[in-house]
Amino acid sequence: MKNRLIITISDIKGTKSYNIHQLFRKFFFIILTATFILLAGSFLFINYLTSEVEQVKQSKKNQETQLNILKEKEDKLVSQNKLYSMQIKSKVQDIEELSSKLDEIHTIIGIEDDDTKEEITKKTLDTINENKKKYALNLIPNGKPLEKFRYSSNFGYRINPVTKKRQFHRGLDMAAPRKTPIRATADGIIEYVQSRNIGDYGRVVKVQHNYGFKTVYAHMEKTFVNVGDIIKKGQILGLVGNSGRSTAPHLHYEVRYANMVLNPRRFVDWNLSNFEEIFKKERKIEWESLVSLINSHQTQLR
Repeated sequence: MKNRLIITISDIKGTKSYNIHQLFRKFFFIILTATFILLAGSFLFINYLTSEVEQVKQSKKNQETQLNILKEKEDKLVSQNKLYSMQIKSKVQDIEELSSKLDEIHTIIGIEDDDTKEEITKKTLDTINENKKKYALNLIPNGKPLEKFRYSSNFGYRINPVTKKRQFHRGLDMAAPRKTPIRATADGIIEYVQSRNIGDYGRVVKVQHNYGFKTVYAHMEKTFVNVGDIIKKGQILGLVGNSGRSTAPHLHYEVRYANMVLNPRRFVDWNLSNFEEIFKKERKIEWESLVSLINSHQTQLR
């Protein structure tokens, strides 16, 4: 009887005894214990899930708060950007107006033809032999910076193809295929190089020549020279491109003398066979003094 459990129940009718096997008691105890552990585990797990949900809610709330802050900052930046854009647009208009006024100033200081200056004398012309002509053509810009091209815009006032406004065009536009080599039109020193595509001219090279002459090559695809380089006539400076304020691949070419912007067409057409024509067509330069100076320099070189 040691493996049995006797349960006695007494009431007014009498006493009754029940025998329960010991294994059943152990099984009941295990079930009870397991149920308790399961309930306790479920309680802890529910608490854990509740905590996680609260953390997720709090995280979401924080994210929403941060998004609201970012949205406010974004709205503020957009508003500032609109304001700055309006200010920049206003400044661009001011610059365009200033550029137009500068064009007028350039006209005053020498863009327009000056027929009042005396022509070079026959005595001075007679001193220019073929060697001196070749010497001058190496030092003063002349000839074509591109082998093959077509003129797409001339020197002088025109309707700007980008702004659609009347504006003075300081040079010649020479349309040519992209990456066509651009060559220097005289010996000189590289004065300025912009190798990045910024500004109206985009990639640009400026060359300082002898006797006060300068040439400008703009809207380039690529530049091959650096500031300070000594270059020879015919040397490749870069490639034709479409950089800056440009509507198609072309070279913008300028010829300058002192504070004056000259008509580049006269210098593009200038060569050994028509050497003396430049003195009649371009009357803004003191050719008499300049030729005398060139003669003096070549005499010293001998």
